Amino acid sequence: MSIWDNTEMLIRLEELRDSRRRAGHRLSFDCFNLKSKERGRVYCSKGKRLCQAKDGSLSLLLVLKGITPKVCKNCKDFERIG
Repeated sequence: MSIWDNTEMLIRLEELRDSRRRAGHRLSFDCFNLKSKERGRVYCSKGKRLCQAKDGSLSLLLVLKGITPKVCKNCKDFERIG
């Protein structure tokens, strides 16, 4: 079963993100510069390396969980969606 078919899991992930926002955390999920890549990966359109992966991309699942890489936490290019 895919995560996209599991409504309960998607609701839990959204609750995790909401909880982190309420705690004052900046989420990569909320940044306009975060772009989708193939095979469940995301990257920064400003060229920032999000992790140690060869291409610097990050797992979409981590972003959905509200995990924010160090490079995003104080990024001057952060652009909040909405």
